[in-house]
Amino acid sequence: MIFIKRGGSMKKQNKFKYKQVRVTWIDILNNNSWFDSLEDVDRMVYAFCQDTGYLYSKDSKMVKIFTSYSFDDGKLTIGNVTVFPRSVVKKIEVLK
Repeated sequence: MIFIKRGGSMKKQNKFKYKQVRVTWIDILNNNSWFDSLEDVDRMVYAFCQDTGYLYSKDSKMVKIFTSYSFDDGKLTIGNVTVFPRSVVKKIEVLK
């Protein structure tokens, strides 16, 4: 348990249980240009991206993270949730 000072008294609050993670994932690349050189198309690749947040859940189909949270009156609320299809996630690193 951790304690949060509210007003003049200390209130007991459950320990934050979510791990901070960095998710590395693959994203599509789109270029709506006209290409005179097909070699330029041959050099195109998808993008590796990273997001950092708190791991909400993961299973065989998806990974969910959030980046914002608040404890109000002892209740956790979260925001800015990202849901990744598991097939695009290449790595999940736990941060300290």
